[in-house]
Amino acid sequence: MTVQSRDSATTAIQQTMRRRRYGGADHRHPVNVMHHEQATVGEQLADGIASFIGSWRFLIIQTLLVATWVTINSLQATGRIHIDPYPYILLNLAFSTQAAYTGPVLLLAGNRQAQKDRLTLEHAASEADKADRQNVQILKAIQQNTEITEKNSEVALTILEHVQSLVQQHIEDNSDRKQGGADRT
Repeated sequence: MTVQSRDSATTAIQQTMRRRRYGGADHRHPVNVMHHEQATVGEQLADGIASFIGSWRFLIIQTLLVATWVTINSLQATGRIHIDPYPYILLNLAFSTQAAYTGPVLLLAGNRQAQKDRLTLEHAASEADKADRQNVQILKAIQQNTEITEKNSEVALTILEHVQSLVQQHIEDNSDRKQGGADRT
C-alpha cells in the first residue's frame, strides 16, 4: 500500500509541470492547457473577439465613435455635404452588420466556454476519484494500524495480568515465609 506524503505530491506536481512544459503564467491548469491546445484558429479568434466585445474598452471606443459620428453628421452650420444625415441610416446599417457578426461570434465563444466547463467537470470528477481512492488507502492503513494497536494492547494487557499474578504470587510467598518464620520462634 502506498500513501503519498506532502513531499512526494509536490514532486509529482513538479514532474508534471516539467513534462507538459507549461509556459510562465499561461494556461497552467490542465483543462486550460488542453482547451487552448485543441482550439482551431477560428475558435481562438472567436474567443479573442468575444473577450474584446465584452470589455469596457470596446464600450468606450464604440461610444466615442458613435458620438463622433452623430456630432460630425449633425453639424448643419458647416454647409458641407453630410455622409449620413439624420436619421443616420448608415450608422444603423453599421450596427446591424455588427450585430449580425457579433451574435454568432458570441455563440461560438459560448460553445467553447461550455466545452471548457465540461472538461473542467470531467477533470474535477477524475481528481475526486483519485482523492477517493487515496482516502480509501489511508482509511485501510488506519484500520491496519488500529488492528495492530489493538493486538499490542491485548498483548500488553495479557503481560500486565501475568506480571500482576507473578507479583501477587510473590507477595503470597513472602507472607507465607514470614508466617512460617514467626511460627518457629
